[in-house]
Amino acid sequence: MNTSELKLCRLVYFSSACAHLTDNDVDAILDEAIPRNGKCGITGLLAYDAFHFMQVLEGDEEAVNKLYMGIAADPRHHDVRLILYQRIEERRFDEWSMALAKLPDVPGKYIDKLYGGFKPQLFSPEDAIKYFDMLRHYLQRAA
Repeated sequence: MNTSELKLCRLVYFSSACAHLTDNDVDAILDEAIPRNGKCGITGLLAYDAFHFMQVLEGDEEAVNKLYMGIAADPRHHDVRLILYQRIEERRFDEWSMALAKLPDVPGKYIDKLYGGFKPQLFSPEDAIKYFDMLRHYLQRAA
């Protein structure tokens, strides 16, 4: 399919990590996601703090929807909840097929002031995108 024919979307969700999940398990998620997302033309960023995940995915609607259905069924987390789903004209997180931000390694004063820490269950769609923008800028500078 010609990329000009793609119907791009952005999807943001959060979930609760299973209690037995380790940092190695999270690294394995990234190792699986990079080649799979690259093959499907999906880009994004995953935030993780030992208790919660929050992820932004961008790409063709069909590919993103299919991936999200698989993510929702993944036993490494539960209580998967959609924060944002929107059609987009261009990607905002196109630097990586998937990047990982382990928290609290990444500073987040904006979110700390609003919510008292990383509590994605309280994020509005706008705050989720602001948070991912902050993470993106932090990761770009750290690279």
